[in-house]
Amino acid sequence: MSAILNALDSQQRAAAECVSGPVVIHAGAGTGKTRTITHRLAYAIQSGVVEASQTLTVTFTNRAAGELRSRLLELGIPNAQVRTFHSAALRQLRFFYPQVFTNQIPTLISSKATYVAQAATQCHIDASPDTIRDLAGEIEWAKVNIISPDMYRETAFELGRMPGHNLSAEQVAQVYETYLKVLDQAHLMDFEDVLLTTVALLSNYPELAAQVRSQYRYFTVDEFQDVSPIQFELLSLWLGNRDDVCVVGDPAQTIYEFTGATPEYLATFAKHFPRSSAFELTNSYRSTPEIIQVANQVLTRISSNSLKLQATRPDGQKVTIDAFSDDEAEAREIASSIRNLISAGLEPRDIAVIYRINSQSEAFETALGNTEIPVTIRGASRFFERPEIRNALLHLRANLQAPDAREMNFIVRDIVSGLGWAPKSPDSGRAAQDTWESLNTLVQLADDFAGQNPAALLPEFIAMLDHRNEYDHDPVANAVTLASIHAVKGLEWDAVFVAGLSDGLLPITYAKTPTLISQERRLFYVALTRAKNHLHISWAKSRNSYTKAHRSSSIFLGEIKDTL
Repeated sequence: MSAILNALDSQQRAAAECVSGPVVIHAGAGTGKTRTITHRLAYAIQSGVVEASQTLTVTFTNRAAGELRSRLLELGIPNAQVRTFHSAALRQLRFFYPQVFTNQIPTLISSKATYVAQAATQCHIDASPDTIRDLAGEIEWAKVNIISPDMYRETAFELGRMPGHNLSAEQVAQVYETYLKVLDQAHLMDFEDVLLTTVALLSNYPELAAQVRSQYRYFTVDEFQDVSPIQFELLSLWLGNRDDVCVVGDPAQTIYEFTGATPEYLATFAKHFPRSSAFELTNSYRSTPEIIQVANQVLTRISSNSLKLQATRPDGQKVTIDAFSDDEAEAREIASSIRNLISAGLEPRDIAVIYRINSQSEAFETALGNTEIPVTIRGASRFFERPEIRNALLHLRANLQAPDAREMNFIVRDIVSGLGWAPKSPDSGRAAQDTWESLNTLVQLADDFAGQNPAALLPEFIAMLDHRNEYDHDPVANAVTLASIHAVKGLEWDAVFVAGLSDGLLPITYAKTPTLISQERRLFYVALTRAKNHLHISWAKSRNSYTKAHRSSSIFLGEIKDTL
């Protein structure tokens, strides 16, 4: 037992030694939260406070659950339950459902799209892929917030919901209501239903809740800032009138609010559990002092109550901020810097390029491909594999034989306009915005190509796109990671390039309110704190060297310049 505690610093040890009652651990980026909660759990088990079989640790991803499980195995704890919220709920649902109902448990669907499309069609609402994705996102958000279709009708405006381009709250509510009927008639359920149905069973059948409470009496929740109302309700039902629960989180890393996550439960933990003990982890073991200094400057803007990180490592490389003339120049220079790092001995797997929106990957895919540096894209498909781009290329090829005297880039604009592109990005709807960004990148590629080759025709443009797409796209283990900020939570690399710090990209164009700007700033903080030794921040003054439109640097760069 002493070995378990001796592996911790004083802050971590204080939290690990508190093995009874409600515990909240506020853990800054890179401060060893996973080490702390696994050592705390191992200490509690080995000191006889609780049996391993009576513990349940929950988190949000299978990757995180696997990491927690591996750490516990290393500490000699092989039989503690570690699951995602959905996995734990589904296991209980499969056990309890036959005890209440005579029929089989509903079949779990892997995607809402088909059934949302059916519901939209029945409601005479556009069933385009973007609309379906926006509707599915709103339904998911409503479910995790325990909001019924009628409640959505009443509260969508108050809550500032912008469901999507040309979608009203009433239309969303209609599709939501019809979607529930479609699933019910087919005896199906989605992932949110797993949580909702488990909550309903445990709420309405006390004997079932009693069985859970007899099995589990000691809970740990990772990433508590990302808990949704339905997940907190499920945790409360697991606990009953007990309070042996330890939660760990960091409100500065709340970046999934659009899915229903809320840091409110972390902030108000003592209100829900009055006799709780609180601990702070501020010693950062991930990043160099230079990186910590920049991250702390962002933290002060997020909240005056944010945990300031304390550097524990020796001094390292200076954090750099570079401005480039255009996006392709930025991508080329980053590729060159990555080549130098690899030549100096760094493995490609230890390097990442991070950006705000998925469509930004295209320039880096091309630049790194040109220098034969292997890449893998995390959290999204490659640019030329995205459905909207594949569809656009099919339409471009279909027009190869059509006589048209206009300049090539105007032909491209006309074709993609028929696929939903417009000169201005949509004001709402995440799916529509993502699709627009991809199609807009295609339009900009056409403009770039026309600027370099004024006499270029459509076949030449398509040949250029095919050339850009000819690189090996199979993911390889030892490769540079390209990823949006939303896809890198919980990860770290030796060298990180945070690209595209232009106004309109980060913060994103539609972030107009203080609340949305705050969300964007948290994204910036998460991006910065993925770096261990090398952090390079950059922005481009324009999309290309041929445009008259010029960008300004992100307001976030102005907030950190005094630290460099």
